[in-house]
Amino acid sequence: MVPTSKWNMDYAPTECRLLRTFGEGKEQILLQIARYDVLDRLEMALAGPHIPATDEKQAVSVSTSTVAEVPGMRAQGFAGMRNTPATLRFSPDVDLPKALRGDVAAGKPTMLGINFVRRYAIRLDLGAMANALAALDKCSDNLIASWGLDPVQQRQLKSGPEPVESPVSWFRPDDYPAGLSQMGMGGAVIIRLLVGTDGNVQKCEVAKAGGDKAFQDATCEAATKRARFRPAIAADGQPVASVWIKRIDWKPGGAFFVFR
Repeated sequence: MVPTSKWNMDYAPTECRLLRTFGEGKEQILLQIARYDVLDRLEMALAGPHIPATDEKQAVSVSTSTVAEVPGMRAQGFAGMRNTPATLRFSPDVDLPKALRGDVAAGKPTMLGINFVRRYAIRLDLGAMANALAALDKCSDNLIASWGLDPVQQRQLKSGPEPVESPVSWFRPDDYPAGLSQMGMGGAVIIRLLVGTDGNVQKCEVAKAGGDKAFQDATCEAATKRARFRPAIAADGQPVASVWIKRIDWKPGGAFFVFR
């Protein structure tokens, strides 16, 4: 499919988003490429017709002009509602940006291929990605600076913050928002913890969330109270403040799950 709009850079409060449409009318596809981490990790999503819904994340084949298959890609399909199209949401990935930047380094426009379950297949002509990725990098640097961190220093870290104990241990049954467990309600929260040079959590913010706001409040409250880290290490070997970003799934009657 050929593009029917230019790249649009969306400076969202908690993430940077590249947006572009392909095709027209009922067949139109919206592509979003987002970044909300200090790492060069991208989260991709499609919205449009014919996308199959799945109960959970599935392996998905993604290719670019210079990479036959980006390793380890996974995505989940969601059915459309009355006023919203079906969506295909990909897990955040560090190999996707490598593939896109590989196309740029080779001087080739990007042809993005996606093959999902039930023979869903699409090819999107993204064109030359140099300027779009440069805009995304600039937005990301501004976002990192808004957290009180030096973007250059963060890109050169020897290591990021590491939890002293498994994040699962931060959450306990009585942390579940009152009433929501009995109602069978769950939620997903991606949190961003600002970790100081002493390994303590200085601040918790919600990067993205789905479900009742009570899950956002409960996630930050538990993480701020119980999380302890080995601090990030800068290029010079010294401890430095940085961020730890993860997704927490709240599921009634089950364990908490932590994803990258």
